[in-house]
Amino acid sequence: MSASVEQEDLDKCFTVFDGSSPEDVSHARQLWSSLSLLPPLESRLVSADIRQRLPVSRPQRSSSAGPKPSAPAPAPQPPSVSALRQRREEKQRYAAMADQKREILTLLSRQREHRIQKELLSVGFKPKLKLGRENMLNLQKPPDSVTDEELVKQLQ
Repeated sequence: MSASVEQEDLDKCFTVFDGSSPEDVSHARQLWSSLSLLPPLESRLVSADIRQRLPVSRPQRSSSAGPKPSAPAPAPQPPSVSALRQRREEKQRYAAMADQKREILTLLSRQREHRIQKELLSVGFKPKLKLGRENMLNLQKPPDSVTDEELVKQLQ
């Protein structure tokens, strides 16, 4: 019985070409074996079109492999004209960016002040908010009842 169960499992996994000529069977097997799909690029561990490693650093060929105590330290070279010009241009660019930032901040503060002024002007014209129960009770009482309450407080 175990042999028949194993045979059924094999039949589920493999395609069987019953009733076909041996030549057709060999062609069909070649076709099915050539149609095996490769896994998608995302599931591969290594992809041929992506460089996996950083370039290897080459050793320096200079003679200064380590600090030599007997060799005097070279005197610092004065900056060249082009380096000075480049620094000056960078300073000018940064100064221009700082000026632009100041202008933007002043513009934003002016806009904020205008917005606040407009809000203060429109406060009188805005619809009243819904009042809570306490305010509704105070509005429903006639004004002379308020004076009565004040008189009672004065008596106490």
